[in-house]
Amino acid sequence: MRRRGAGTSAAPILALFGLIDQRVPVSRRLPPSRDDLLRVRDRTLAGLAPVQPLIFPVLVVVTGCAAATAGDQERIGSWGLVQALPGLYFISLALLTVSFFMELFGRGGRERQVVLAVHLVGLVVLLHGVAGFLEQEPRFPTAWLHAGYTEQILERHFAPGSVDARFTWPGFFGAAATVTGAAGLDSAIPLLRWAPIFMVLLYLPPLFVIGRQLTGSVTATWLGLWMFLLVNWVGQDYFAPQTLGFTLYLTAVAMLVAFFRQPSPGPGPLEQTPRWSWLTRGDLLAFDGRPDVETAPRTRVALIILLMVIQAGLAMTHQLSPIVLVLACGGLVLVGRCRLTVLPVIAGVFTLAWISVGTTDYWLGHLDTIFGGVGNVQEVLSNSVGERVEGSTVHLVVVRLRLALTASVWAMMVAAALLLWFRRRPPLTLFTLGIVPFATLAQNYGDEGVMRIFLFSSPFACLLVGQAVTSLLHLPRVKPAALVAALTLLPLFLVTRYGNESFEQVRPDEIDAIHALYRLAPRGADLVSPTSQVPWRFTYATDYDYGRPEYADAFLTGRRPAVRWLLGGGAENASGAYLVVTRSQEIYAYEALGQPRDWFDEVRPKLHSKNGYRLLFRNQDASIYEYEVPR
Repeated sequence: MRRRGAGTSAAPILALFGLIDQRVPVSRRLPPSRDDLLRVRDRTLAGLAPVQPLIFPVLVVVTGCAAATAGDQERIGSWGLVQALPGLYFISLALLTVSFFMELFGRGGRERQVVLAVHLVGLVVLLHGVAGFLEQEPRFPTAWLHAGYTEQILERHFAPGSVDARFTWPGFFGAAATVTGAAGLDSAIPLLRWAPIFMVLLYLPPLFVIGRQLTGSVTATWLGLWMFLLVNWVGQDYFAPQTLGFTLYLTAVAMLVAFFRQPSPGPGPLEQTPRWSWLTRGDLLAFDGRPDVETAPRTRVALIILLMVIQAGLAMTHQLSPIVLVLACGGLVLVGRCRLTVLPVIAGVFTLAWISVGTTDYWLGHLDTIFGGVGNVQEVLSNSVGERVEGSTVHLVVVRLRLALTASVWAMMVAAALLLWFRRRPPLTLFTLGIVPFATLAQNYGDEGVMRIFLFSSPFACLLVGQAVTSLLHLPRVKPAALVAALTLLPLFLVTRYGNESFEQVRPDEIDAIHALYRLAPRGADLVSPTSQVPWRFTYATDYDYGRPEYADAFLTGRRPAVRWLLGGGAENASGAYLVVTRSQEIYAYEALGQPRDWFDEVRPKLHSKNGYRLLFRNQDASIYEYEVPR
């Protein structure tokens, strides 16, 4: 019997999977003709047509991320992260910007929105994820602290407000503990690295709604969002309560301007058709964005309830954000751009109720801190601006660049509002939202007051500028000028946003030292650091007494009494005391506090047994000393 060939026996199997045509013998199949190949090529290209505009920005972003990963963390210096990034990263940023503006000012259609969104997400990844790609550990010591607070709630299920003021606004930490537990994590530390990307992406949807509704232009909205990403140097995008507070604030504002801004023929509960205030003048207000989105009465009631839930969540999450929302609601009611006229009162009651009841552990001992600076604008400006303008020469340049960028954005906001007003398109709602945060100057918010005002003001300022620029696109030089401005802002953003990276980064050896500290120090001990730039409390957040030297300024200068009496005269702790000094602290004292570059070289020789110190641990970036009050 003749054996069948292998090709013949395999034919039924190949035909089963559609790899050959069973009707034609294998031996007689002809190769595809040129026309067949051309038809296959055309069908393939037609199928890829919708994604072709996405290929270039995606490749640029992937290239930029790979370039950032290849950077050298050890090269981070006084100018921050820009010193450690390779040239290919900057080229990727520039190419993505050029591609965005070509798309923005080019073709239209629904697919254009998808392409622009991909560019915007790519910019977020490149700008706000660059430290995550470059550095070995998640950046910013305060983020590690917040991970410890999250662990406290995750493991012990309560927030001791007497330990730290942030525990009296536990909304963020409770939400973070829920996410951490749901993800099966023992700690929130794995979330720290990519939190900035995630949080900034959460800002964008409500901002797009606000821009689309108030500018009436998709082009102006995309331009405003791109500008916001390039000027938002404040850095409130890490793992922190402010990020959640800002997201909820933007969400509430988006709901107000989309559903409750203009008169309604049939007002529902809490709604009142506003009477236009003295700020308005008939036909000048013929254009202030798009009409409200039409909704059924039941839907409006549900939206009002959701607004109250957001305000209640804000009141329990952050100190400043609910106050700014009350001001924004009140400002919109004042200028006749919100028909929920009772909402500012309800929002204010929620805020005061939580401060009166939920934060008792904090405010009972800090009444002067809370109310001492009320109405003293000069003191607020001095605390938030004057105290920041100190340090090394390079640090002063970075601080002044931040102040100049902030002032420029506010100046452009005013200029854009005037331009639009003269063109009979007055942006009353956007301008109101841009200026109401300035009312928080009445309350002293420490050294971050003006910084927080810029955070809450800048999105609306950027949308205003985007609207003004879009109204001038018919002029021949406006488009190239906008592109040049965006390219100029790229390096400026990296310097202003990451100019402190020399001490805001977290080095692996510093984390190793903190782990060693927790092994060496018994629970209840005093843990002392010369400055605030130390990544501790990411665990055991409430099991130790964390603090600074009793005479912190004198300690940094190496004065012997301050070094000798670390905890103050006569103070003792039966569990002991431990001093930890890290490389980031050394750099911070020089860069930001104005100490000599070698200040710790003057202090270190005095940390000996006669002054009560014993060296327990040392590595490349940290030292740990046990301290006992000298006899």
